[in-house]
Amino acid sequence: MEERVARAMERCKAPPAFSDEEVAEQLRREALLRRERVKEHGVLAYGLPVVPSQNINKGFLLNTIKSVDSHNKRQEIDECWRKRELEHRVDDRSPSRHRSYRRSRSRSRERRRYSPSPKKESPKAKQDDERAFWAQRKAARTSAIIAELNDRACSIENAPNYDSESSSYEDIHAIKVDEEKESKKKKKEKKAKKHKKKKDKK
Repeated sequence: MEERVARAMERCKAPPAFSDEEVAEQLRREALLRRERVKEHGVLAYGLPVVPSQNINKGFLLNTIKSVDSHNKRQEIDECWRKRELEHRVDDRSPSRHRSYRRSRSRSRERRRYSPSPKKESPKAKQDDERAFWAQRKAARTSAIIAELNDRACSIENAPNYDSESSSYEDIHAIKVDEEKESKKKKKEKKAKKHKKKKDKK
């Protein structure tokens, strides 16, 4: 196929470049031909095609161009495949290197498996710590109050200033829980009443 393409290329070599004088001469000749035709056919002469001075084999030229294009495409495809093969060869390691790579990977996996993971503190443990903190604070406050009293009788006059900040976390939490329970109870009662009314209507 390549030989045929080479032969075709040799046959249809590019025509030699014309100088400005030669082009001008050619145009003058065509103008004279047109003038003679106008004398014979009138204005219609401008619509008639000009007979070419040389016979051009268009079929041969088209076939040559097609064959050259297909040859170029085939060469591009072959080059792509060659590049791919080279990439695969570079990527393919020798068996010994592959084994060492696998060993290193397995070792890293084992290290990851046996490395101690950071312990996550459970929410229950956090809650217990918080309770212990507030219990200690309450105990300290109680001991301070007892020290202030010093075996005296407790009355409104000598009672310590017990502000809102000194109330313990547990007491506040207990009040909130009670309020939530009451609100839930009320909601349930409302739902039950609505359900009962709907049944009575039916």
